[in-house]
Amino acid sequence: MSKKAVTDRSIRALKTKKKLFQSAAKLVEKHGYDNVTIEDICRKAGVSVGAYYHYYNSKTDIIVELFRQIDDYYEAKVTPLFTDDASGNIDTFFRYYAVFHVDQGYAHTSMIVRAQTDLFLDKTRYMHVKLFELIETAKAAGVFAESFDSALIADFLLVVARGLLFDWALAHGGHDLIEKMDTYIKLGKESFA
Repeated sequence: MSKKAVTDRSIRALKTKKKLFQSAAKLVEKHGYDNVTIEDICRKAGVSVGAYYHYYNSKTDIIVELFRQIDDYYEAKVTPLFTDDASGNIDTFFRYYAVFHVDQGYAHTSMIVRAQTDLFLDKTRYMHVKLFELIETAKAAGVFAESFDSALIADFLLVVARGLLFDWALAHGGHDLIEKMDTYIKLGKESFA
């Protein structure tokens, strides 16, 4: 088998997986997570149910895939942007949380919000671990008062960010998520100074 054939097959596989993912996002945005079946996703994507199970084990795996993409994005793209500015790093962290979702589109955000998954709360995910580290560094730099627990600050800021995502998804992307994220996170940080 030639190298080109393998490459072409790999490209087709990635396109099929992406088509399944995008179809699921559109259907969930329109009908809600619980009202969409794997058969619905496959029909919209124009692929067989067997093809779906080649890429995913369940409907939940599509949601897990989105969270994996977010963590990969943070590790590869956002973490290298951090500098010695402890306060600015927290702003950067949340700004790029908004940028990621804007780039993906509100349908993707709507899908994860409507799935009501506990993956939002998984403190072992890369994104959560990194935020906790940034907050600890910011506390040491005097950005936050020592009297506040780092876990409380992280939880508070993440709840604010998730609330903004939820609001943005409900508004079908009808306002500037990045601008709101910048403003609300700065206000949140001031609460703990």
